Amino acid sequence: MKPLVALVIIMGVLIVVGIIVVVVAIANRIGAGSGTAGMRAAPGFATADLPVPAGCQVMETATADNRLILRLGTGERCNQVLIVDMATGRLLGTLRLVPNAQ
Repeated sequence: MKPLVALVIIMGVLIVVGIIVVVVAIANRIGAGSGTAGMRAAPGFATADLPVPAGCQVMETATADNRLILRLGTGERCNQVLIVDMATGRLLGTLRLVPNAQ
């Protein structure tokens, strides 16, 4: 009977320690604001206007190194690639795709 009592006490202690670990982990994530990467917008970035020529459509999007890459299409003047900083929403650059003149 004594081994059973000891086992129950040990299991109770393990349950209490497990609950404490979970509560501390949740408090650390909430307090530090770490959460999941990319879930919150950077300070000062809520809405950003991105200049896109009239009649152009976004054909593809990709992300790399905290940058959003947009490929525009449908029309000769729309052959562009826009590179945007995802932290600030600022347009970093525009690549115009022109035919090779050979």
